[in-house]
Amino acid sequence: MNIFGRSWSLFKSSWGVVRSEPSLIWFPVLSALLVVIASLLLLGVLVGVVALNPNLQQALNSTTADTGESGSPLLAVAGVLVLFVYYLLVSTIATYFATGMAGAALRRLDGHDTSFAEGIQIANSRLGLILGFAAIEATVGVVLSLLRNQRQGSNLAGNLLASLGNLAWGVATFLVIPVIADHPTSPFGAIKESTLLLRKTWGEQLIGSGGLGLIFGLLAAAVVVLTFLTVFLVSSVAALLWTALGVGVGALILLAVLNSTLSGIYKAAVYRYASQGQVATQFDRTLIQNAFHTKGATA
Repeated sequence: MNIFGRSWSLFKSSWGVVRSEPSLIWFPVLSALLVVIASLLLLGVLVGVVALNPNLQQALNSTTADTGESGSPLLAVAGVLVLFVYYLLVSTIATYFATGMAGAALRRLDGHDTSFAEGIQIANSRLGLILGFAAIEATVGVVLSLLRNQRQGSNLAGNLLASLGNLAWGVATFLVIPVIADHPTSPFGAIKESTLLLRKTWGEQLIGSGGLGLIFGLLAAAVVVLTFLTVFLVSSVAALLWTALGVGVGALILLAVLNSTLSGIYKAAVYRYASQGQVATQFDRTLIQNAFHTKGATA
């Protein structure tokens, strides 16, 4: 099966799960909404603190023009702490809802009825684990951000290390969410299990997510092209112009939500096969099995 054919088959299989349990879509929707709200609230708090603190305003204004670095080490530490809090907040929200969706998806893939409420119950039962993993992820995020933002020269080495670190972290934690949703463990235990499942195979499961990304990338490109063409044709009518832009943005948001949902379902299906050797009835057995080639086996 060629890459596009396999990608389309994965899309249809994952979409079949969504059709049987539409409530799965609400997890990424609420996650994105709460991340935006939390980000705005944190930004509002920071703006308020700066506005009410003249000394802090003076310290911020004393930033050196040449290097862009603050003259106050305490201010630099405060910046790192704020960045950590932000990453922790975002990671906690995203991991919470992703865990709920993975838990509900695993129930559906195992042939059981499920619901949004059941997914939330699963996430609530893993709250401590979610917070622990979010703290680790936030720490990794801060370290990678500091590497990218070093002010020495062109910082080519820092950007390269940050990119490699980000890739390694993404690969190592590819199956962390379904691991957390499936059974109680520790944050490091979840990361270790995800890594072991990857080491147990050649890691072709990543191709599946890339395949879904290909489908949604093509759809998003089509939406962008159609939106620009429509805007060009109706640019003389303000009402139609804004309507076209609104429809285009709405379509892109919908595609992002569907991409997140279907990717989460695919990861749950891959995890179930990797951990128990079971192929969900919604997926083609050959398609899932071909996502795994045990080390030493021929493709």
